[in-house]
Amino acid sequence: MVAAPLGAGSRRRWPPLGALGAAAACCRGASAAALAAKESRAETRIINGTVVKNASEKYSFFALPTSGPDSNSWLGCGASIISPTFGLTSAHCFGGGLRPCEGPRSLALWLGEVELRPDRSIVPVPGARSFRVVADVMCSSDFDGKCSHGHDIALLKLRLEHGGLPAWVKPVPVDTGAGGGVALLGSSVKTIGFGLMESEDDPASIGDMSASLREVAVDVLPQDAPQCARVFSGGWGCSDQYSEGAAINLDQQLCAGAADFSRPRDTCAGDSGSPMIDATGHQVGIVSYGGGPGEVMSGPGRQCGDPSYPGVYARVSAFAGFLQDHVLDLPGAAARVDAVSFAAAAAEDPPLQRLLRGS
Repeated sequence: MVAAPLGAGSRRRWPPLGALGAAAACCRGASAAALAAKESRAETRIINGTVVKNASEKYSFFALPTSGPDSNSWLGCGASIISPTFGLTSAHCFGGGLRPCEGPRSLALWLGEVELRPDRSIVPVPGARSFRVVADVMCSSDFDGKCSHGHDIALLKLRLEHGGLPAWVKPVPVDTGAGGGVALLGSSVKTIGFGLMESEDDPASIGDMSASLREVAVDVLPQDAPQCARVFSGGWGCSDQYSEGAAINLDQQLCAGAADFSRPRDTCAGDSGSPMIDATGHQVGIVSYGGGPGEVMSGPGRQCGDPSYPGVYARVSAFAGFLQDHVLDLPGAAARVDAVSFAAAAAEDPPLQRLLRGS
């Protein structure tokens, strides 16, 4: 899934179809003409990845968001189901730059066996497992519109009015830093999504979007590696020119790409919000930003697939507190809630305080 640029100035997020000049969730800094021109040159998929067979079994937690609760038009991002009642994605999928997380406020999520049509409509595969659920968006209040500043995370509260998720949907366990994931530096991890692909005619050029879910293995790189430092210096590929800037809060970010420069592997436009999975099956990252500056679609410095400009991912374990505070049915969250409740009770009960102190 080397991902090609999704929208004007955006490598990871694809602009909503038909939203030119409207309250689009990204790329608002560009003119409608510029967006239309870009949309005519590029669509979306993962670079040097492969099609996922039996997606509803292998990645039943992967979700494809729509542009609104009553729409089946693709938002231009991916997401994951992390508990029976919540999904997880990127905050910049709902607006970056000067209008962080402006909208939509609610949407629908498609799970299972679905296809993405050229007109960007999401269609369930006939005779296969799929499920659609409406969700409400809750971005991190600390997201300031720049992916490179961190806090690029949003929760999706599922509206399960007629029962829960189908039994075949298995929420992905998230890495909360409590030993659930593996040591990441130097490890190979999987990223999945529908983002832009490499061109069939020229592997060094960004081509069209994928009709099917794709996956690719990338390597977690040292943050001080020259290629990572290069991307951190500019923070390119978020939403638009106003969403870019030198990276801060690096403890919240992972840099990943192809350690072997001979075979570029990457995420791209349309992959924002999609999960990064480690060898234990835990979600350790969320596609955020990356790639070269400007709107280069081929050759060195292109927006996706150049190993000299890798991708950057939100580090899930850095947001353990945010997740555990809001997702009470997150695996492991119950114990934390009980501990917090017990501490609060103890604060109001002097005899219990003395007992805890052993006095």
